[in-house]
Amino acid sequence: MMGKRLLFSNLLPLADLMLILGCVCASPYITNTVAPLFDWAIIWEYHVLKVAPFLAGAAVVAAPIILNLVGFYRRYGLQRVSTAIKQLITFGIYYLCALALYQTLFSLTEASNHIVLVNIVVVPLVLFLRFICYRSLRLWRARGTDNLTQVLLVGTDEAVERGWQRLSDFWKRSLHVVGHVTPETTEEEVQAYVENNHVAQVLLFGGITAYHDNAKNLIQCELQGIDLYIVLDDTLPVSIRADITDVGDQRILVLNSAPSYSWPLLIKSLMDRSVALLLLICSLPIWLIAAIGIKISDPKGPIFYRQQRSGLYGKPFAMWKFRSMYKDAEQRLEEIKAAYGNEMGGPIFKLTNDPRIFPFGHFIRKFSIDELPQLLNVLKGDMSIVGPRPLPLYETAAFTDIAHRRRLSVLPGLTCFWQVEGRSENSTFDDMVQKDLKYIDNWSLWLDVKLFFRTIPAVIFGRGAK
Repeated sequence: MMGKRLLFSNLLPLADLMLILGCVCASPYITNTVAPLFDWAIIWEYHVLKVAPFLAGAAVVAAPIILNLVGFYRRYGLQRVSTAIKQLITFGIYYLCALALYQTLFSLTEASNHIVLVNIVVVPLVLFLRFICYRSLRLWRARGTDNLTQVLLVGTDEAVERGWQRLSDFWKRSLHVVGHVTPETTEEEVQAYVENNHVAQVLLFGGITAYHDNAKNLIQCELQGIDLYIVLDDTLPVSIRADITDVGDQRILVLNSAPSYSWPLLIKSLMDRSVALLLLICSLPIWLIAAIGIKISDPKGPIFYRQQRSGLYGKPFAMWKFRSMYKDAEQRLEEIKAAYGNEMGGPIFKLTNDPRIFPFGHFIRKFSIDELPQLLNVLKGDMSIVGPRPLPLYETAAFTDIAHRRRLSVLPGLTCFWQVEGRSENSTFDDMVQKDLKYIDNWSLWLDVKLFFRTIPAVIFGRGAK
C-alpha cells in the first residue's frame, strides 16, 4: 500500500501539472477557435511563446498549492463526484486570482482577458475529466478479486457492523474483507489471516479508544508493515486531523480539532493585518465623526471603551470599541437585567433599546462603527478579521457546557456566521455557538473571504444590529 500511496502522491499531481501546462499552452489556439461563438475578435498576432510561459508560470506556482489547498488529493481519488466538482470550482476561483496577480505583478499584457477566461474554464474541465477517468479505472480494477485490497476488520461486532455501513460504497468495492478480528482473537489466528490472505490493510472500528483493546493484534500487524486505518467515532469533531511529529527521539500523535498551523493560516494572518491596515486608513474620517458624536452625546465619558475579552484558548486581552453607552453602564448591568430581562438567553446579555445606550450610540451600533477600533486588536494579533466574536470574561466563565469552549480554539474575529446571518437577531446563545463551531469545522481561506464580503451588506444595511 505504501507503493500505491507514493504513486498517487507523486504521479497524479505530476500528471495534473502536465495537463495544466498543456492547457495553458493551447489556450491561445482554443480562444481563437471559440471566438466566433462569442463574437470575440480573432487576434492572429498572438505570440504563443510569450503568452504560454506567462500562463505556465502561473500554473507551476499556483496549481500544486491550490489543488492541495482545496483537498483535491486528500482522499486518493475516493471523494464523491459532487465533492470533486466543488473542489475544482473553488480551485478555478483561486486560480483566477493567481493568474490576475501574476499578470499584475509582471505586467504581461500579451495574455488577453479572453485567453485567461478560456484557461480558467478549460483547466478545471480537463482536471475533472482526468478525475473521472482515474475513478472509472479504479472501479474497473475493483471488478476482479485479484485487484482488490485484502483487509482485516478489527473491533467488536457492534462497532464493525456500525462502522462498515458508514463507509463509502466506492471504497468498499475496492476492498476484499478476509476476516474479522476481535479483542479475543488469538495471535495465531491473526497470523493465519495475514499469511493465508496476503493482508495489506487493517480497518479498526470503535475509534481511538478501541486501539487499546486490540493493541496486541494491531501491533502484530504493524510489525509486518500492514497499514492501519482507524475509523473515528461520530463523537469526535468533524474537523479532527491526525499528524505525527517528532520531539527529540519521541514520536507523538497529534489530533487537531481546530485548524492547525499551516500555510493557509500563515496567509490568513498576513491577510488579516493587510486588510485591517487598509480599513483603518480608509475609515479615519469615520473615526473623527464617531469621536465628535460620542463627546457631544456624553461629554463626561471617554471616547473609547476598553474591556477584557476572552481570546485564543480563553487568554484575556483588552478589546477596544467606540463607547456607545453612558459612563455608568457597567454599574447598571444587574439593574437592567432585573428590570428588562435578557433577550439573548445563556451567558450573553442582549436587549433591544437598552436604556444605557445614548442616541448616537444606537447609530454607531447599527452600522457597526463602534467595532472599528478592533482593527487595532487585529493589527496587534489578538483578533482576526473573521472568527467567533470575543466574549467578556464573565460571559465565558458562565458557560454551562464545556463543549462551548471549543469556540475559543481559534482567534476571535470581527465577523463570523453569526454576524452575517442575522447578527443579534439570533434568539439563543446555543445558536451562536453552533454557528461558531460550523466556522471552525469548515474553515478555509475561501470561507474567510466569503464571510468578509457577506459582512459588507450586513453592515451597510444595519441588519440585525442592536
